Parts: sequence; C-alpha cells; structure tokens
Amino acid sequence: MHRIAMVFAFLGALLAAAPGRLLAQSAKPPVAAEIAERVRLTVEREFGPRFKIVAKFQPMFGDFDGDGKEDLAVVVTGSPAIDQAAHNYKLIDPYDTYFGYGDVRTTMSFPIHVEGQPLYVAIAHDWQAAHPKAKFVLVNLPFDRIEVSGAHWKKKTVSALFTTESSGAQGEVIWDGKKYLWAGIGSE
Repeated sequence: MHRIAMVFAFLGALLAAAPGRLLAQSAKPPVAAEIAERVRLTVEREFGPRFKIVAKFQPMFGDFDGDGKEDLAVVVTGSPAIDQAAHNYKLIDPYDTYFGYGDVRTTMSFPIHVEGQPLYVAIAHDWQAAHPKAKFVLVNLPFDRIEVSGAHWKKKTVSALFTTESSGAQGEVIWDGKKYLWAGIGSE
C-alpha cells in the first residue's frame, strides 16, 4: 500500500513540474498535416511547380510496382507536357492506349469532358527516396473517384488505382512491370 502511495506521489510531482512540456508536446501538428506537406513538396520538386494537388482527392499510397517500397499517386492539375523533360517523368495515357491510341502526343489533344481543368495522376515510385525510382503522369484517365485497391496481377496481389466515373463505370490502373495499363472492370 505504501508503494502505491509513493508511485502516485511521484507521478503527481512529475505532472506538476512539467505542465508546459505536456502542452508543448500536444501542440505538434497532426501527422496527416506533416504527410500532406511532404507530398506537396515532393510533387513540386519531382514534377514541377506548375502541378497543383487537387484538394478534393487524398494522396494515395501503395506498392504499385511491386518492389516492396511505398509509392505515391496524387491527383493534380497543371501542364504535363511542358515540364516533362525538365523533371524527367514519363507522360502516359493508359486509358486511350487500352482502346488502341497509344501515342500520348496525339491523345493529349483529345477533348476531355470535365468541368474545370483536366485532372492528371502523378505517380512516384519509392517516393520517399532522395530521388524516386521512376515518375509518371497519367493523362486522360476518366474518374470522379479514385482510390488504391488490391489487384491480382501475374499470380500476385499488387496495389492498383481503382477509378469510378460519374456514370458508374469502373476501371483499374495497374503496373505491368514496364508501364501502367488501364482496364474496364464493370460498373456500380
């Protein structure tokens, strides 16, 4: 009983002596804010300042290329063709490639029926490294909602981007080891 009283006395003295330290610790910014800032800085550094993250969509994390390291996918607006050479990312169009139009220089000129600015998906493989292993900007991908899901590819489960259009049509974007592929998977 005496030990319990001593423990409570010690804890009381500790708390009374350090109220400022406890308040200072709780004043740290939330983890989500720290990650959001790191994502914003990564997009700016690796894809260029013309790209702006679309706040309506959360950054997405997964192992898209199957190497065991976390990759990043972010919905952005911007001018993908302008900064491609300066920031060394690959511009690809997995949606129109699925339908046989594989030349992104041509498909970039296709009319896109969206309100506001066109949306793109910027992807960085091993995004937390000093320099990501590979970077891509996906263009002409139709979606109103997008999220990471598990997909089966070549006998293993990998992270993929799952898209849903306003019409309810759904698709999946998956890394095949060389490039991103789109496939329709049905509707809601």
